[in-house]
Amino acid sequence: MNRKKIIFKNVSLGVFYKILSMAIVFTTIPLLLNYLEKEQYGIWVTIFSLVNIVFFVDAGIGNGLKTKLSAALSLQDFKLAKTYISTAYISISLISFVVFCFGVAFIFLMNLQDLFNTNLPENELITVLFTTLFLVITSFVLNLYKSFYYANQQTAKVELALLIYQISALISTMILLHFFPRKLLYVALFYGSLNILVGLIFTFLFFKKNQHIKPSIASFSKERVKDLMGLSLAFFGIQLCMIVIFTTDNLIISKLLGPSEVTNYDIVYKLFQVAITISVIAQDPFWALYTDAFQKKDFTWIKKTIIRLNKLFVVFIFIIIGLFFASKPLIKIWIQRDLLIPTSLILFMTIFVLIRVYGTIYMTFLNSIGKVKLQFWLYVFGAMVNIPLSIYFVKTFDLGSSGVILGTVFSILSLSLILPIQTFRILKKSETKAV
Repeated sequence: MNRKKIIFKNVSLGVFYKILSMAIVFTTIPLLLNYLEKEQYGIWVTIFSLVNIVFFVDAGIGNGLKTKLSAALSLQDFKLAKTYISTAYISISLISFVVFCFGVAFIFLMNLQDLFNTNLPENELITVLFTTLFLVITSFVLNLYKSFYYANQQTAKVELALLIYQISALISTMILLHFFPRKLLYVALFYGSLNILVGLIFTFLFFKKNQHIKPSIASFSKERVKDLMGLSLAFFGIQLCMIVIFTTDNLIISKLLGPSEVTNYDIVYKLFQVAITISVIAQDPFWALYTDAFQKKDFTWIKKTIIRLNKLFVVFIFIIIGLFFASKPLIKIWIQRDLLIPTSLILFMTIFVLIRVYGTIYMTFLNSIGKVKLQFWLYVFGAMVNIPLSIYFVKTFDLGSSGVILGTVFSILSLSLILPIQTFRILKKSETKAV
């Protein structure tokens, strides 16, 4: 395996696709904001982030499959690979059914007007939430295709899928803006259906080229459920904590400050998300490569790679600082309207991005070799303090939405401080054993 060629191909193509995707997203958001207006846009962002919690409750199967399938393909054990895929599909389908039932109960038992702090009719909110939940649950099952491409060292294909989705979303938003009355339901239908369509296409394309590992009911294995979940349960715990840390911000802001404040927060987050997504693209190809290198005891390559990524992070710091100073004029040009965005929100978002990206350098390696126990407990701590800190900063210091992202900063800080130490200890110990 030529790791340099794999990295170059996936990163270069991934960055190219992602740049196009982000350009399209930046074009779509002002159009969607014009279609929905500020309050309804804030409600949609909150609903979408709430329902997308589904993607975090796969019992860690997505990440577990990525690691296990990568190892099986590295050893060319295609029978085992097929078993993992089949087992993952059936397990995810069962989980999806359970989550859907709980989601429906939540929708009909909650006072949604109070939850979202809005005067929109309760019936409209129920319809939009139910529709979004059903479509997201369906795409949740289909989204396993991403783990296949990651494990097969084709991470750029995942970015291509996202690009196709974003192009379709832009076209759909233009259609909504010109031919449909303003309704959240139409946005939910268009966006949810597109996700399903893209998932179907890329799943079909993967198995067309890899028919020898095509899933079947006969290949399902109860033993492999335990095998897959043994690693995945730790990932699942991490994902549950990530729900609290990363997906509750919009709901907290909507509840405490109103949906319009969600719009301001989301616009700033979307701008800085560019940096996060570029970082993820650059590091995603390393997951399967770390797994392969660790199995082959190529610790020197792993250490050199992590050091190089740290050097790149120094460059990244200067880019993010530049984005901090340029953000307000950029947002005005982008959104084409005046939004009252506090400097404190931009500052804390800058710090959040730097901490998250730095931590990802080490999380990618640790996840790839299944060393996630310490990470799990750090996420548990973060999840426990996130919501109380966010509410405290908003109410006590009157920081508004800035207080919410500040709470998130404190929640993930320990990961970026402790995981680098764990990484180099593991490598040192592994090198000693290999001698």
